[in-house]
Amino acid sequence: MSVTRKIVNYIAGTRYENIPEEAVTRLKQFILDEIGNAIGGSVLRSGKIIIEWGKQLGGAPESTIFSDGTKVPAGIASGVNTQLCMGLELMETYRNMSHPGSGMVMTALAFGERNRLSGKQVLTAVCTAYDVAGRIIDATFPSPDHKRKVWNQNWQGCGPLVVAIKLLGLNEEEGMNAFGMGLGNGPTANVHNILYVPASMSKCGNQFHSFVAVNAALLAKLGYTGYYEILDDPYPYWTTISDRNDWETYTKDLDKEYFITTAMSFKPWPACRWAQAGIESLEEIMRSERLQPSDIEEVVYHAHDKITSYPYDNINPTNPEDAYWSVPWAFANAALGYKIGPPWYIDERFGDSEMPKFMRKVKVKTLSEAVEAFDKEPLKSITLLEVKTTQGKVYAKRTTYCKGDPQKPMSDEEIIAKFTSQTEGIVSKEKVHKLIELVKGLENLQDVSEIFKLVY
Repeated sequence: MSVTRKIVNYIAGTRYENIPEEAVTRLKQFILDEIGNAIGGSVLRSGKIIIEWGKQLGGAPESTIFSDGTKVPAGIASGVNTQLCMGLELMETYRNMSHPGSGMVMTALAFGERNRLSGKQVLTAVCTAYDVAGRIIDATFPSPDHKRKVWNQNWQGCGPLVVAIKLLGLNEEEGMNAFGMGLGNGPTANVHNILYVPASMSKCGNQFHSFVAVNAALLAKLGYTGYYEILDDPYPYWTTISDRNDWETYTKDLDKEYFITTAMSFKPWPACRWAQAGIESLEEIMRSERLQPSDIEEVVYHAHDKITSYPYDNINPTNPEDAYWSVPWAFANAALGYKIGPPWYIDERFGDSEMPKFMRKVKVKTLSEAVEAFDKEPLKSITLLEVKTTQGKVYAKRTTYCKGDPQKPMSDEEIIAKFTSQTEGIVSKEKVHKLIELVKGLENLQDVSEIFKLVY
């Protein structure tokens, strides 16, 4: 049996009853977190633009745009809401390599509302998508040398595609065609291009990935046919995005290892994942030594080489898209104690005189062991942070994993605190409380459209 067919059969065969309790708990945290990310991201200029774009496209009123309430086709809503999740740099991270998860959650919720599906169906679809997309990422992840030059991605469409195939109940042949059309036509971007010119399209064009993926599944359901055996020879998918491929990885330990628990990280802070370990270390040193920002003369962050050059060392960001990558920007927000979520990127922050004052103290340098570790096992956050005070004292902290990683998971309380901070002032406290309770009991919810009464 081909790799493509094995995966399509796996998607069709997954059942909620087979998902371990630990994975269900993690899934609910994941879904709540992404709802908060979408709501928080809606207040930025880029969020307002993507919402307006979705509304202008219009169409069948199937699924709700977050923080707005307008209903549009599921393929549009899922993409708009996914891109909102990216707005504040607080989305999940897969093995510190990419961010495929927001699209899975938002597509599952969009179809859940469209077809009035249960919480168990949504949970199962998201879990299945994370396992399949993760294995495709692992199998096709480029070599270190190739990645430094060309880092092509269209993995963002894998998750929405799997979710749509699962929730539409496609049979084997329909699933094969959907997989072919979804992956074969998915936009491919060299993500390096997004780093150096600040752009509203943070990370990837999720609105385009979701649109292609969802409509590939809808077309296949109607009998439309497309590329077949897309993952397999003689013209396999991997050749369009990478210089390497591992055939065994696509299906290894399916139904045995659940990547939602072993490979997914949450972001505690609104910044690039690669800066998170440094933020954690800075906050811990400042807390334990009772340091104020004015007590600090210099902060040096030692990490892998990808984060030790422009734009990661930028001390003059002028807008959110410019600031996403900046380690000094993230450290300054954390040191100055600004709330998690929109406060890190609001207009007021870019006119805050304390921000550049602290950013000028921050340096980023390459740590050789971090480079080696990142090439071999990107999930490891090997870093060293040094803080020098105005009194001449030096404090240092090393990390191997970061808060939010599977090895150092955030608690329910921390996930809820992040959600509350993200949504403050955007939806009412009463709705926030109800959202938390609905998602906590998602496996018992018979119609997930109840969630959408609370997101605007």
